[in-house]
Amino acid sequence: MRWIQNLAAVTVFMGLFAGAEDSVTFTTRPELTARPVSALLQQFRSREGIAVTYEDPRYGKRSDMDERPAAFTYTRQELHTPDGAEVVIARTLREYGTNGGPTFNVIMDGARLHVVPEESFGASGARVRQEPILDTLINLPSRRRTGNQLLREICDQIKEQTGYKVDIGPGDAGLHDYRTIGIENQTARAAFEKVWDDATSPGTFVWDLYYDPADGGYGLNFSYVGPAAPTQKKAN
Repeated sequence: MRWIQNLAAVTVFMGLFAGAEDSVTFTTRPELTARPVSALLQQFRSREGIAVTYEDPRYGKRSDMDERPAAFTYTRQELHTPDGAEVVIARTLREYGTNGGPTFNVIMDGARLHVVPEESFGASGARVRQEPILDTLINLPSRRRTGNQLLREICDQIKEQTGYKVDIGPGDAGLHDYRTIGIENQTARAAFEKVWDDATSPGTFVWDLYYDPADGGYGLNFSYVGPAAPTQKKAN
């Protein structure tokens, strides 16, 4: 599937530092990614250690994907406030949508921020509202299984309820230990968090959920951020 991306390419960036304010500019290059928002978030993860996930819109066709370059500037001081990371990322998404791209929301849940689609484009080119696929409510009985098996069951239940398949790639997520876990009336997003945070420190792993308009399915990639990946940074 074309959703499988070279994460090293997606995360290529240029950081520019200017003056005493410690200004940082993130940029994306269209020849490397058709998903500028995802690429910008990769840079927030690698540069600032922010635990933030990403979910694609459901594009009507591949040409709807946004391959324009994108740039965003912030100062490090902005992050040293109680809600700094959320505020900075929300402004990034606002500026991106204002410049003609799909619109996204950012929500905070525990140790992570989540960037989810709000509006994409319909056949006429007009904006159409979308409900994030990971808002799907999941219910799975408590029983002994590996983390990989539970992640797969969550994805299978998303397909059962929405019709959209979700493939985990490449291979599996590496969660081979057996645990007794159940999911009761939680969003798929919260279910993924529960699986990972039961196995690792909260916020250690994040994900990117990419939609392929060619086959109408999703690809789910998990990536390591690190245990010290706060969504909030307190002032000294």
